[in-house]
Amino acid sequence: MSANNGIPLLWGAGTLNNGLLQSALTLLSSDTGWNSITNGSTAVSSVGGSSGVFTNANTGQAMIGDLYLTLGAIGSALSAGAVLSGWFLKSLDGGTTFETAVSGAALARAPDFIIRLPATTISAGSVYATDGTHKITVPAVPFKVFVQNNTGQTFASSGNTLKLATPTADY
Repeated sequence: MSANNGIPLLWGAGTLNNGLLQSALTLLSSDTGWNSITNGSTAVSSVGGSSGVFTNANTGQAMIGDLYLTLGAIGSALSAGAVLSGWFLKSLDGGTTFETAVSGAALARAPDFIIRLPATTISAGSVYATDGTHKITVPAVPFKVFVQNNTGQTFASSGNTLKLATPTADY
């Protein structure tokens, strides 16, 4: 692929030649409501960043990324079409006021990301990523992460994380 004037666009080597702009950023881990989140329930970031608020300093000013969901063991099979739906609750006033989210309800707009999950039991440590055909857009403004469990099952009481990996570009 070439950019204007025949300059090739490349993925950059990143740190330690791993292709990432920086180490993967943990968005959700021990956040309130995240572990043991029941089907249809929601959780919002409250731990990572600054009390659950992330800025471009946390994301390395990356514009695109991939999300990786690691799950604890879930002994009952997930429903067909199981997904984790997620939104970036953005703040246009520097991190004081955020887009309104209601506990237990999806936002009225389409999700910013969806992680599709298999209709099977889940082994502890299983990792799933956002759709590989298109990267997610990382907000430029301060944001929180809001997710809804749409799997048909309750998440494990521990071992669940959501991480943002940001590739680097070069030319």
